[in-house]
Parts: sequence; structure tokens; C-alpha cells
Amino acid sequence: MPGVPPRVLCGVVVSAGKMMKAVKVRTAKQTYNRFLKKQFQAHKSYLVSDPNSSLRAGDVVKIAAERQISRHIKHVVTEILAPWGPSIDERPPVLSQEERLTRLQEKTERKQERRRERNLEKGESAEDRVEGVIEGTAVAS
Repeated sequence: MPGVPPRVLCGVVVSAGKMMKAVKVRTAKQTYNRFLKKQFQAHKSYLVSDPNSSLRAGDVVKIAAERQISRHIKHVVTEILAPWGPSIDERPPVLSQEERLTRLQEKTERKQERRRERNLEKGESAEDRVEGVIEGTAVAS
């Protein structure tokens, strides 16, 4: 994926196991109040994709922004920094970026195959539709 590298954040898993393939991660940062001249803690929560359900509440994880997976999920887990509870060896592995890309490619290939089968059932192919559009415009002009 060319372009800007993904923004990487660290946070703690707050809620896990309540949603399918998703967890809530809370990240912390400091904000400065110019009037009081003081630093304050600020938090933000993200819904993060966890396709293998390998995270537990309390885990410290590294997350990165990626393509939008659903309406609210825009980040994925890149690695577990500090596990809470069972060790990492006893859990399903976290997907790497290559594995996520291959899963996405397989999913799009299956979708294209279903479209081809559906069009063949209707009795038309992609070439027929393109030729019909070209012939329709040629006749109209």
C-alpha cells in the first residue's frame, strides 16, 4: 500500500469478547491547558478489528489505522505488547499485514466469482453488457 504510513497507537483493551471480531481499545495522551499551565490526561477509545479473537481485556496492544472495515471499525491490531491472563502461546495468533491482505484478496476473488456465476445464470456475460452499451450508443447517434 503506497502512500502515508499508518498511524500507530498503543492502548489497553477495555472490552473484549462482547462483539464478534472486535475489541475496544483505550489510548491515553496528555493535553496542555494554557490557562492553568498544567498537563491533563485525556483518553480516546477505538473499536479495533480482532478477526481471530486473540485479545483479552487488560492486554496492552499496538494498533494501526487501516482501511475501514465497518462503520465504526477503522483500526487493526498489529501486535500484543503485554498480555493479561493467558500467555500469547495459548491464544490464536494476531494476523500480520500480509495475512490481512491475502484474506482481503481472497474475499474479493470469491465475490467476483459469485458475480460471474450470477451473471451466467441470467444468461449474460460482461462482454455482452459492454457490447450492448456500445451498440445502443451507436444506434442512437
